[in-house]
Amino acid sequence: MKLTIYFDGSFWCGLVEAETDGHYQVIRYVFGAEPKDADVFAFIAKRLPRLLDEAGTVAAERKLEKKINPKRMQRLINREKRQPVVSTKAQLAISELREQTKTLNKAQKKLRKAQAAEARFQQKQAKKREKHKGH
Repeated sequence: MKLTIYFDGSFWCGLVEAETDGHYQVIRYVFGAEPKDADVFAFIAKRLPRLLDEAGTVAAERKLEKKINPKRMQRLINREKRQPVVSTKAQLAISELREQTKTLNKAQKKLRKAQAAEARFQQKQAKKREKHKGH
């Protein structure tokens, strides 16, 4: 699991990337003002477990990990520090999850609209029957 805290121009955000059992999860959490260490620890202890349970997952390809020379590891870390904060893999996962929720919301909206139309129709029919009685 990896937590990256960055400033996106207006807010401080945290990007959590977790990979478990071949599934890749990405959560973007907006802190607002610059978070103190206590805020970050509180987020990790209290909010993060709940967010991980609620968030959707995307299938991830598995890479074999082998032991890396410490000097090479340090070079890789420095190279990663120089790169932009948000990874493209995380961006793709977030956009894919957004698309999934978008299609789900669209289907639910269509169902609610159909139910409302049916209720209106039934109400009109009942009103028509009442008028037809003549009382």
